[in-house]
Amino acid sequence: MLPALTPSQMEALSRFAAFELRIDQLRSALTGAFDFDLTPGRRTARTHFRVPEPGIVITRAHIDNALKQKRLARIAERDLADWATILLLNDAYVLDPGDEDLIAEWLNDLSLNLDAA
Repeated sequence: MLPALTPSQMEALSRFAAFELRIDQLRSALTGAFDFDLTPGRRTARTHFRVPEPGIVITRAHIDNALKQKRLARIAERDLADWATILLLNDAYVLDPGDEDLIAEWLNDLSLNLDAA
């Protein structure tokens, strides 16, 4: 049986979703639990943890915040693409059931279209 994420790992994932944690900090916080390669065109991940119940819900507010960070030039386009990719690849994240299709479409657009740039 896979181990559960620790409270500090769950906190790191929540902070990453809110753009309060950089990707290198997330990688460090999840060492041994979540491995990923975000090389453009590759985008792979492996989870080594039991999927949390409940998961971290990703809402429109997360997308709005990410786009605001980009608009204010606080993050680069690559940061936005990597953020969206991690949200899609990590099983600890779940999309808001009320907006699941729309959020999935936005995340895929950010991940795939910016990845190709």
